[in-house]
Amino acid sequence: MLDLIGSILPRRQRSDWDSAVEAIRAGAAFLAQGASYSYLRARSLLAGPRLFQDEGFGMALKICKWEGFAVAAQDLILMIEAEVRPHLPADPKLRAAGLAELYRTVLAAEEMPEHRAERGWDDVIEEFDRRLEVYMDKPPLKPDAISIATALRLLDHAPIDSAVREADKMMVVNNVAFRFIDYQATLRKRIDLVAFARQLSDRMVAVS
Repeated sequence: MLDLIGSILPRRQRSDWDSAVEAIRAGAAFLAQGASYSYLRARSLLAGPRLFQDEGFGMALKICKWEGFAVAAQDLILMIEAEVRPHLPADPKLRAAGLAELYRTVLAAEEMPEHRAERGWDDVIEEFDRRLEVYMDKPPLKPDAISIATALRLLDHAPIDSAVREADKMMVVNNVAFRFIDYQATLRKRIDLVAFARQLSDRMVAVS
């Protein structure tokens, strides 16, 4: 992934559209990689060094990271929306349309992963559109509730026996939630969320 650990995030607080898009993109990449590596290294134990050098395992890990990235970007956008909703239009359809545009922009800022070269991101875009229909009509959720989606997607694609994945579900959910909450603090330092919300609100109203 391009700039996987988000090393080029702005050092001073910004509020413009491009900076917010980059913060979400880099954060989603960072979270997906960190959570997937952490889980698989913990699970593989002494076999880790050999497994991580295996071509098949390596490809499965790449797929896991990319699929996690797609959902982590959704969850970060939902976390931002939950925090700044008072500064956004009251109409849930307007908010949904604006957040859908934001998500598409974040995905477009990344390279297309090899395993998605033919089908692109259409399925995860449609998935997010469906989530927005539900989330925008309900009170905002807390980060630990939102990030469950990323945790479950990583588990779905982790190259680990299904029975083990099921047993590990709560551990992974909690680990991912901690990572998202930690990155939320980083977002607040990098992005003036209230100022960005005003720009996002203007875009939402403009598309109506």
